[in-house]
Amino acid sequence: MVFSDQLEQRSIDAAVNGEWATAIRLNKEIISESPEDLTAHMRLGFAYLQSNKLRLSKKEFQIVLKLQPKNNIAEEHIEKIDVLTSKKKKRHENNTQYDPDLFIEIPGRTRTVHLVNLGKKEDLAGTSIGEMVLLKEKRRKLEVRTTHDEFIGNLPDDISKRLCYFIGDNSTYSTHIKEINLTEVVVFIRELTKGKKVGQYPSFPSNPHVMLSDIQHLDNPGEINSTDEDVDDEDSDDGLNDEAWEKYEQEKDLSGIVQIEDEDDDEE
Repeated sequence: MVFSDQLEQRSIDAAVNGEWATAIRLNKEIISESPEDLTAHMRLGFAYLQSNKLRLSKKEFQIVLKLQPKNNIAEEHIEKIDVLTSKKKKRHENNTQYDPDLFIEIPGRTRTVHLVNLGKKEDLAGTSIGEMVLLKEKRRKLEVRTTHDEFIGNLPDDISKRLCYFIGDNSTYSTHIKEINLTEVVVFIRELTKGKKVGQYPSFPSNPHVMLSDIQHLDNPGEINSTDEDVDDEDSDDGLNDEAWEKYEQEKDLSGIVQIEDEDDDEE
């Protein structure tokens, strides 16, 4: 039992480190000793999927469904595999080590966002959790695209307009996939640097009602009233988070890419 537990932990560690060949070998060892170990079949199926061994991956998830009918995760993966197979498409290679700090929330400087107007199913199926994606400005909206320039979806209008303004003032952001399936995509956006003009404003205010109003004040300062100023000051006070942010900057290599496309280009 102890040996089996050690194998399981080693297989998990291999997956966390993006060592898919090792994860495959270890999970196969576990299954040889315990053929009905559902979690081992799940891990093996996922490792095969990450390695673009789609036929073997589907076989493992089918075994999972025999052991546990209606397993939602197995069903979702099989659906992805069927989409990729029908379109003769491969998943993006993702051998990077998983960063446990990737999705740490910092008020005012990070935001979890559900995308709208999602892209093609085969492009969604080929994208992984934790994968870095790019923000691309197009006609005053921000698209989310893979590093292979595949369209994944749009940011909602309020966040899109605000970040377009901030990016226009040389602010930069990193964006990673937090959740993804064929019908829903969630990304995690982190502020890396902030432009001088918007320096006193948070990228992601806690009050959704000022998402656009405070940056409009930048262009029309005479329209600011006392009520708006009180709300804006409250949302832009990130002093309590500066120490945590400075520590994060020291520990991490914060590099992000934002692509800006001419407004005259055609729509996707």
